[in-house]
Amino acid sequence: MSRLHQQSFLLIVCLFLLPGTGLGQVNTERMRALEVEGFRSTLGADVAVESGHTELFEIGARVRFDFRREPHYTFATGALRYGTQGGDPFRDRTFGHLRYNYQLLPSLVAEAFTQLQRDRFAQLQLRVLAGGGVRIRYFNREGVKLFQGTTPMYEYENLDQAPLGGHPATVSTARWSNYLNLRLQLSEETRFTATVYVQPRFDQWSDVRVLNQAALTVRLAEAVRLTTEFSLDYDSRPPDEVESVDLSLQNGIEVSF
Repeated sequence: MSRLHQQSFLLIVCLFLLPGTGLGQVNTERMRALEVEGFRSTLGADVAVESGHTELFEIGARVRFDFRREPHYTFATGALRYGTQGGDPFRDRTFGHLRYNYQLLPSLVAEAFTQLQRDRFAQLQLRVLAGGGVRIRYFNREGVKLFQGTTPMYEYENLDQAPLGGHPATVSTARWSNYLNLRLQLSEETRFTATVYVQPRFDQWSDVRVLNQAALTVRLAEAVRLTTEFSLDYDSRPPDEVESVDLSLQNGIEVSF
């Protein structure tokens, strides 16, 4: 790889890791398995325990199914996360996503998806997304892959309670979902992925969600991987009494079979 290409890739990595804005959506790019042929299922889990001044317990679980038979690729994934602090719940999230890809050209893919979310402590009773668009591959070299996607999508959002201020309890709108995804194979055992999403509303460009997420995966055995993931979410118009910015750092394990 030339010196110019090395500098370009380092610049891209730095942009992904900048502590910029983030989003109330979920990064499904890290769930996309580019190397799958045929059928594969993946299970993952992580746990955090803290005692002393603060009693904290948090657990997460996720499952994913992939199937590829060129030119078709489909994956379905689900996840849940629950946590307590001092015996009181502070996190309760569930998530499901289904996506279909069709290879149009070597560097161009058509895709369609639907997604369901619930987050009790973000006052989100239900969020439903559905959309379709294209995915473009810019780099596909050994150890380096770079993708961009653009997808108009429909969004339905229902909150747990009536608005306390200016945020409506129910929203039905259209957003423009855009993402940039970088994948680096640092060694045979270590992989780095990073994704930035930007999703403004078509009718109100100031209403935007952004997600900045990076993950480091280390393979311990053929089917076992350790994961460390950092994400920063931002919502310009969150539900009442919900913060605009949310930071998280997670460590876990994944098993494929």
